[in-house]
Amino acid sequence: MRRLLPVLLLLAVPYMLPGQNAVIEKWDESFRLQGPSSGVHNVSVSITVYNKDGLMQATPVLYTDSFRSIASFKAETVDAGSHKVKAGKKDLSTASISSSLADDGFVSVYTPSGRFPIRVDYEYSIRYHNGVISFPIFSPLAGEKVEIREASYRLDLPEGTEITSYSNNVTALPPSASKGREIHEWTVKDFPALVGESMMPSIREMIPQVFAAPVTFSFSGIDGSQRNWQESGRWLYSLQEGADVLPEETVKELQEMTRGCQGSLEKLQIMYSRLRERTRYVSIQLGIGGFKPISATDVEKRGFGDCKALSNYLRAMLKAVGVPSYYYIINTDKPQVKKDFFSVSQMNHAMLAVPLPELDDTVYVECTNPIYPLGYRHSGAAGHDVVFVSPSGGQLIRIPSYPDSLSRTVRKTHTELHPDGSADFSVERKLYLDYVEPYLGFADMKPETREKKLTAGYGIQHRDFKIGGVSDNFSEYCSRGKDFCPEMTILYSFSTRQYARREGPRLFVSTNPVKYSIAYQRGERVNDIVIDEPFTTVDSIYVKIPEGYEVESLPPAVALDREWASFRSEAGQEGDGVLIIQSMTFNRLRADKSEYPGFRDFIRSVNKGYDTTIVLKQHE
Repeated sequence: MRRLLPVLLLLAVPYMLPGQNAVIEKWDESFRLQGPSSGVHNVSVSITVYNKDGLMQATPVLYTDSFRSIASFKAETVDAGSHKVKAGKKDLSTASISSSLADDGFVSVYTPSGRFPIRVDYEYSIRYHNGVISFPIFSPLAGEKVEIREASYRLDLPEGTEITSYSNNVTALPPSASKGREIHEWTVKDFPALVGESMMPSIREMIPQVFAAPVTFSFSGIDGSQRNWQESGRWLYSLQEGADVLPEETVKELQEMTRGCQGSLEKLQIMYSRLRERTRYVSIQLGIGGFKPISATDVEKRGFGDCKALSNYLRAMLKAVGVPSYYYIINTDKPQVKKDFFSVSQMNHAMLAVPLPELDDTVYVECTNPIYPLGYRHSGAAGHDVVFVSPSGGQLIRIPSYPDSLSRTVRKTHTELHPDGSADFSVERKLYLDYVEPYLGFADMKPETREKKLTAGYGIQHRDFKIGGVSDNFSEYCSRGKDFCPEMTILYSFSTRQYARREGPRLFVSTNPVKYSIAYQRGERVNDIVIDEPFTTVDSIYVKIPEGYEVESLPPAVALDREWASFRSEAGQEGDGVLIIQSMTFNRLRADKSEYPGFRDFIRSVNKGYDTTIVLKQHE
């Protein structure tokens, strides 16, 4: 949300269309585990689609790789004109998931069509072979305004098979046993359609889902256990053994590079720079590549690797110069792991942690994008649960988050206003913490990209855009340690032919050239109110009064305070101009939908406070 400022389509207009997009009449999904490394996944769906927005729900998406293949597929579509279309496996559109040559994943899609409403029935079967580390995820809903009449998920396992699982918004039936098989089943009945609104709870906590995995498993011929994080981590570590060895000549080179270093931090800085200079990120998912890193020697030779390989490579370089580090896995999209579900499949990324006793801190290093300042815990890591991997197994910890108050952007604008209503702007923009992230590598961006980033949100047509300077504190971690917060300052200028509106002897001037307007919902609220990304914006605008003009009126001061937000706006004459200071802060919030009227009133007041005008009058 905060990255879209200052456009402030942040709290976007709710997407609400009358009626439903689709109804899932029946959804039957099952997985039969045939042995430790093989199984069959079956899906059978009947759905009625009322409009094009519901088509996504009726579009089956099949994923395959070296562990999964399509056994069968068929579909039938009947539209409002009773036109019937049948489809088979040959009608699937298949494409590689990645453009990388080192990725064996494919996605196959069938998109039904016809005159709405249409009825879609499809079923398919996916064979698992060479390993089952997790069972298919049951998550029937693909969008809002889709009702589920009836859905079920069934695991058919050899008797005695232990599982680790997590479920949400489903009914779990008691396990049953028959003929040497054990059945686990979850059902959904008459699940109401979800309505999308701004600032609503995460969709993941609202939809029916089941995640399950075998406690003991065989994957690509390697046995493992995920009874708890310790055992899951032990299996991951077994895949890394021997992978952190570098060629002897490389070790000697690294040791020579760090000769004379005063401590671990200095060595880390040198190795991090070498990682940046010598490698690039490439997704590698061949075979067991989804979990096993390619060797540090191969990365050294080839100059590329995925998150696992690059993290392991940096670990190997640090090991060569006597600096210990820890490989860990993380889900960059979801801060918290699912409780009591210990499968490594719920993680999507690997990084490296480097303890620095001299600074009483641990650096969490993003190895796939070394453009991040060393010592910065980026937004996909700060506050996230991670699993450290070591010979003794996995350890679940949480990466420290930053104080909410550090996430802010501050803009100082000097406006040279002219009698004809045109204006020249000089801006100093300061970015802090995760506001910095979209601007990393700013110097290497195309000129038009830089201009677009810096002028987004202005309610005026600009011209003569120039960047006056860019500075940052990215090298200051060594002096600040755990208190390091990345900062970036950008100076730029531009002009506009029409900023103030002229009417007779008066000029009507917007108090802020940035058009802040927070959309709100006028109708009845359906979901609770959630703000999970706090942010602060501060604008200081100085408008120099054109010669021959004087202030006739200034907007009144505004001070709004709630437990979860605040807004300030004040304007006063200062020297030969007017100084306007406006600030807005949103804190974390989770409130019942019944409180929305008060929330809406606050938003209206904030919009009114931003949409104010200075009136200048020409001397008589």
